[in-house]
Amino acid sequence: MLSAEQAQVLHGAEGDRCWNPAVCYSRRSYAKNRDRINQTRSRKRKEGVEQISVEFEPLHQLVFGVLVVYRKAGTDTPIHAVGAEIWQGQAKVAIVPPIHCIGMVPSQVHQYVGKMLNVLEERYRIKKFASQIRLDAELCPLRPCSLHE
Repeated sequence: MLSAEQAQVLHGAEGDRCWNPAVCYSRRSYAKNRDRINQTRSRKRKEGVEQISVEFEPLHQLVFGVLVVYRKAGTDTPIHAVGAEIWQGQAKVAIVPPIHCIGMVPSQVHQYVGKMLNVLEERYRIKKFASQIRLDAELCPLRPCSLHE
């Protein structure tokens, strides 16, 4: 989850000295792209196998929300920003743009997420989020941002 520069500081000469450029870049690349690489491998294995598509109408009508949380890696790190995505079947239909949570106490963040759910319930009948995605705070799309001066 850390950037290469952050990982080098943590594990390089000033850190625990386990950083090995001959190995670590490749391992980091694989870890970041593991899902895509495995999906490509799986697709290549299945090329010779007949694929049967199953139409399931309720899947296309299913509307759900995903909470997107921007925070640094770690268990007790503060939330940098929070937003949401609304999906219908396999297509993203709407987003709640992220807002910065810097300066907010946890109860205020929970209160904001509750208000977000109230709006989503009125518009899409979403009562709770189906899942939560955590992205590194460095990926925060908001500008101006304290991390991107």
